[in-house]
Amino acid sequence: METNIIIYYDKEFIKNFEELKTLLDAGDRQKLYQFLLDKFGFIFKMNQVYWIRIAENNGRDFLETGKEIQQELMRPLSHRQYRLIEGSFSPYREEEEDVICSIWDFLYDDGRIYHKKAMSSAEVSGCSMILENVYCCLARRKYPV
Repeated sequence: METNIIIYYDKEFIKNFEELKTLLDAGDRQKLYQFLLDKFGFIFKMNQVYWIRIAENNGRDFLETGKEIQQELMRPLSHRQYRLIEGSFSPYREEEEDVICSIWDFLYDDGRIYHKKAMSSAEVSGCSMILENVYCCLARRKYPV
């Protein structure tokens, strides 16, 4: 998975994404929690990297990527992705399962993940928000309040 300053939807990312679906279906929350930390936790850091690079050098690093990747980086969220971010903030315990699954739904984006080349800056931010909410739900189950 290439992660210098851009998150690419390469073979390794897609493999991890598909393994995520398997873990969600299996329902093993401890394995899921660790898997998300190990395979997707870098997205939090990349969110900071994206914004630091934009603030510190006006995004010059992103301008050097070529037109196609520049367009990918500027791609807005789909309406569905916005709704998934909103739903991931649910405070209701009966909706925890939906919140946990929202990370896969967000990335899948009605199958569009297989046609994208890189994660846009909006997707990196949205994915970070959803991941945080998923971690909270999984931690609540691990350590009931």
